[in-house]
Amino acid sequence: MDYKDNIRIDLHIHSNASDGTSTPSEIITMAQDFGLGAIAITDHDTLAGSKEALGLAIPATIELVTGIEISARPIAPFDFVSSYHILGYFIRLDDPVLNRTLDELQQIRRTRNQKILQRLNSMGIMITMQELSKGLDAGEVGRPHIATALLEKNIVHSIDEAFDQYLGQGKPAYVDKQRLSCQKAIQIISDAGGVPVLAHPGLLNIHEESTLEALVVALKERGLKGIEVYYPEHSEQQVQQLLRIASSNDLLLTGGTDFHGVYKPELKMGIGYGALHVPFGLFESLRQCAHAPDNISKLEKKLGYDFQNRSILSEAVRHSSFVNEQAIPDLRDNERFEFLGDAVLSLAVGHILMERHPDLKEGDLTRIRSSMVNETQLASLARALNIGKHILFGKGEFLTGGHRKASILADTMEAIIAAIYLDGGYRAAHAMVEQLFSDLFDDVGEGVPFLDYKSELQEVVQLQHKPAPEYRVIQESGPDHDKTFRVQTDVCNIQAVGKGKSKKAAEQDAARKALMDLKS
Repeated sequence: MDYKDNIRIDLHIHSNASDGTSTPSEIITMAQDFGLGAIAITDHDTLAGSKEALGLAIPATIELVTGIEISARPIAPFDFVSSYHILGYFIRLDDPVLNRTLDELQQIRRTRNQKILQRLNSMGIMITMQELSKGLDAGEVGRPHIATALLEKNIVHSIDEAFDQYLGQGKPAYVDKQRLSCQKAIQIISDAGGVPVLAHPGLLNIHEESTLEALVVALKERGLKGIEVYYPEHSEQQVQQLLRIASSNDLLLTGGTDFHGVYKPELKMGIGYGALHVPFGLFESLRQCAHAPDNISKLEKKLGYDFQNRSILSEAVRHSSFVNEQAIPDLRDNERFEFLGDAVLSLAVGHILMERHPDLKEGDLTRIRSSMVNETQLASLARALNIGKHILFGKGEFLTGGHRKASILADTMEAIIAAIYLDGGYRAAHAMVEQLFSDLFDDVGEGVPFLDYKSELQEVVQLQHKPAPEYRVIQESGPDHDKTFRVQTDVCNIQAVGKGKSKKAAEQDAARKALMDLKS
């Protein structure tokens, strides 16, 4: 056994950002006191706990994993339980789709709380939202908070009794809630860079191993990467059963206590009821899965180029933050490739411009090339190809959204161009540049401005977790050889109309005006 496996971890912890009672700071202090090597804050439908924890001073002895727990609708024919819980690990906290979806789920939770209170009130038990929110420093109200109110009013004698008598499924005050499909829950976790895992499968009350394995296989087909094997409520028989299923289906193992604080005082972080031991090696396997880039073959397919030597492409997407965390001699990052790619890109763009526009003077060619070969344009190309998903980052850069940083995306695009040059020569690199920049080369003859307002607008909107802007032509005027287009974009409750001699130019003008309104 590796000595690290003597170190406990806990990958299932709830903070007061959802239905736990401990702050992220208190959780980190407890983890240090208990000697835990890694923890994950997996609040229900919110990333607030993980975000707060990342801003704290985390001891060097503790690895912090960003996490989430999402309730999902069961899938047929395994719909004999009300919901499955999907855990997500190593989530990118700034992912706009995930954040927008969680906002919607929290609103659904608030509506459900109101309905629960209405049912209790109709039974003569008067509890208000103001009472539940009083003293709540952060986070969302949930059923545990309502259970606590019942306890404080002496309606029940324990939290468990509150659920058994009033709040549990099938009880008088129970209200079911709207849930995501399993497919969507798994997808949004994966798209945010996370690793989706089925939480506490032993609580699904599936007694036949073959039936449970069939469910796990169905979820794996939807993108599931692991199952929570080690859990306080799992019997030794269930643990062995889950180990067999995970091994047979090449799934990751995880484990945790489902710690909620004082709501379950007998359940302790890291040890559950005393005997739970989740080995550190499971964290390392989980991290390796999370930080692995998408399969190189997928990137080749996006580029439309098959490498003779794939190790060259692997080096091109290897960020320095990853190399700095590895103890691998001679492992190189992509910075030398960036240097070469800048030169190859400038040469190829200049070559193509000269071929296409023999009448342009040196000053014009230089200006146009500078407008095409810069951080903004390269980052825009990288986003279009979703290059960020393929970059191999170190932990810190991964968690802080390195995949979205324009400088990193632009540098990686240069490194990829260099990789193609090294693998296939100048002709292959020239063809790739012509393909990637085809729209920009076409725009040179149309007089489209090279300031990419559309990309800038999309970045601003994503940071606000709003839907991407959409563009539509609302008017065309003039003869065929000299048309003028008017394009409208609707974004963030702003409507902007742009004008240009091509649709692309009109879209850029509309984006420019929308940006002016957003910044005013």
